[in-house]
Amino acid sequence: MMTIVKWRLLVLLERHKKVTLVAQELGLKQPTVTFHMKKMEEEWETQLFHTKTGRILLTDAGRILHRFALQMLQLHEEARQEMNLRGPAVKRLRIRLDVPCREEAAALAGLLLQPFGYALSFTERSSEHADTEQGEPDLLIREVLQPSLSNGMHFWKAELKLGVSASHSAFSSLSAQELMDAGVGWIATEAGSLLRRQSLNWASHRQERLFESYTVPDTGTARAMAAQGLGFAILPDFSLNGGAEPYAQTIQTTQTTQTTQTAQTTQTATLNGVRLLPLPATPAYGLELVAGAGLRQLDEALYMSLFGGE
Repeated sequence: MMTIVKWRLLVLLERHKKVTLVAQELGLKQPTVTFHMKKMEEEWETQLFHTKTGRILLTDAGRILHRFALQMLQLHEEARQEMNLRGPAVKRLRIRLDVPCREEAAALAGLLLQPFGYALSFTERSSEHADTEQGEPDLLIREVLQPSLSNGMHFWKAELKLGVSASHSAFSSLSAQELMDAGVGWIATEAGSLLRRQSLNWASHRQERLFESYTVPDTGTARAMAAQGLGFAILPDFSLNGGAEPYAQTIQTTQTTQTTQTAQTTQTATLNGVRLLPLPATPAYGLELVAGAGLRQLDEALYMSLFGGE
């Protein structure tokens, strides 16, 4: 049977071409290395090595096996690293993100849970088969309009804003209403999300027409496309949660002069190359952190700190 020692031996023989050097690196005696070489040839029923001017060389069959040896050692190292990361000493929480704004949700959860010393594993909304393989999450983040009155939930309120390129000259000075009136294309998230429904409801109530130019799986993609001047996206801004703002934000103050010659100050957030413009009559939107069925049993103190008692 090929063991890790034999795979390493094969790789080292190709590198050093000397039994003495291989033995030193493996911490074995020379006769032991020679024994493993013979056993490998017996197992594979072919000659793997030959000697030329005092050097150990691989035969054609040996070189074929050497390619597999490199792959096996790489897989072994990856497995070792994963086991170290997921060892019994590492406390880990599994968090499922059932939201289109996954980047924001992960950042919010990370900031909230950082004091508790857990490593966090984020998964996305998936099929029932995948959920069975991953197991039930310890925490779930989902979209909501307003906070729930029941225990076992934590709420982040967002303000929906229109995101448009901060550098594209055609959009540099337009307001959200002016962009809508100009028929700029909407970079929309996929059907089924509350974010999309709220965007459509907002447009319907205001008798605005949205021209859906692109449909994307998440707000991260929408934000990146908007930054390139491909249209606008309707994005949740969580900065009103104070210290829970997940992204570095630059506030630019601009002066607008009205017909009465009075100056009105407006604040526009610039985020990852996107200007976030306030929407008139902003629709409600937020994210809710929900305790999984096994969280309380896993960590009573964490559960009580986040959600309180019943």
